[in-house]
Amino acid sequence: MKLRVFLVLLGTSISGFLYGQTPRQTVTQFADWFSFTSSMKASKRLSLLVDIQSRFVNGVDPMQNQIRVGADIKVSDVFSVLPVGYVFTWNYYYGEQPATFLNNEHRIFQQFVFKHKVGKSSFHHRLRTEQRFIQRHTTQSDGTVVDQGFVNKQFRIRYRAYWSMPITEQANPGAGGIDAKSWYVVVYDEFFMSWGESVTYHEIDQNRIFVGLGYQFTKDFTIQSGPFYQILIKANGAQQENNIGIGTWLTYNLDFTK
Repeated sequence: MKLRVFLVLLGTSISGFLYGQTPRQTVTQFADWFSFTSSMKASKRLSLLVDIQSRFVNGVDPMQNQIRVGADIKVSDVFSVLPVGYVFTWNYYYGEQPATFLNNEHRIFQQFVFKHKVGKSSFHHRLRTEQRFIQRHTTQSDGTVVDQGFVNKQFRIRYRAYWSMPITEQANPGAGGIDAKSWYVVVYDEFFMSWGESVTYHEIDQNRIFVGLGYQFTKDFTIQSGPFYQILIKANGAQQENNIGIGTWLTYNLDFTK
């Protein structure tokens, strides 16, 4: 409970600093996010990315489930490109600002990643562009709800800056990466901007901040967990969620070239 109170106060302060005093209906909710990610190496340059996420608010209320797949191409040791990927998102009624309808989503995305090291620290810069096809429901005059299909087309761009650093001694610190059986700290910040049908708010409409502690079991198996804060401004610009909670990210990579 003390952790939740601290996160709420911290999140409210960050929200006021980043977004000023723009009047909108704002709610603060505690959330739990879980993610499993795997990069499956198929050749020297090509890997298949799989990402599965489940998100909850107030402990057990489902918020969103998502599955992401894509073909990632390693251009060099520091740069990779994912030219096309696919996402499906299941949405739920949740929290104090529930959606009018359950509108799920198909999404096509592209991704560019650049990474580099400074001393013991590692930096990853990720840019994603997304073409979103969101389900639309309408209500007729007699009260009948009509599913019009995935016809709400939107475009989004997002950028994430990711920093990590080992906090246990490394056997070969100049080799890059983190040794097996090592602890590390991680911080990232990601912001989003959206355009398209039904989007009337055309500034930064979402920001995610995460601070966590990670453990590298093996070269291909890691887990990290810690507090995060998400500011989410709805497409109409009149409503805002401050989602504050704990994120847990599990990564297990596979190498099919061996």
